[in-house]
Amino acid sequence: MLNPLPYSYYPGKRLPAICRDGVTRSAVITGQPDTYFSLPAAVQVTADGKRRTVAGSLYHDREGKVCFGAYSCRANHFFIPLTRHKPRLAAAALRLIKATAYGRGAPGYVWDWSADHAAALAWGCRNWYGCGEWEQGGYQARAILKRLPHELLPRLAVYFDKLAALYALHDPISGERYINVSLYPYTPPPPPPPQA
Repeated sequence: MLNPLPYSYYPGKRLPAICRDGVTRSAVITGQPDTYFSLPAAVQVTADGKRRTVAGSLYHDREGKVCFGAYSCRANHFFIPLTRHKPRLAAAALRLIKATAYGRGAPGYVWDWSADHAAALAWGCRNWYGCGEWEQGGYQARAILKRLPHELLPRLAVYFDKLAALYALHDPISGERYINVSLYPYTPPPPPPPQA
C-alpha cells in the first residue's frame, strides 16, 4: 500500500515492535491514529500450527523503543502472554535489602556492617529455597520471598554472597576503610613478604 499522505507512519507500514512477552515481532499499522500516543496495529503469532492475528496498538516506552500492546477486549490477545515483566535479579535484591534494612526483627535496628547484612540475606535465600522458612528475616522479607520464582532464589543467594565479599573490603557502612590511628599514626605498615 502506498503512502497517500506525507507522514512516516501510515496504514500498511510494517515496524519491528517489542511485544509484552519480550519478543520482537513485525507489526503492521492497520489504521489512522486514534490518540496522540498510540497507533492501531496488528501482529501475527503462530499457535497450534496456525497463524493468528492479534490486534492492538503501537506506542513508545520510556527508552523510546516501539512496543506493541494487545487489546485485551479482542480475540486472540491471550496468544501473547505477559511474561516480559519477570523480576530481574538486581530488582529483587534491592527489594530484599530495603525490606531488611532495619533487620533482626528489632524496630530501629540498623545493620552495623553491610557485609553482615548481605551474608544474612544470602543465608535467608538458601534457607527459603530449602525449607520455605526464614523467621529472622521479618514479615516483609518473607512476603517478598513468597512472590519470587523458586528457581530465582539460588541465583539471588550467589548474588548476595558476591555482594558480601565486595562489602567486606570496606568494613564500615559508609564505605571508608577502617584504620586504627593509635596503632598506625602515620602510615599503615607494608604487607608481609610472600612466603616461598
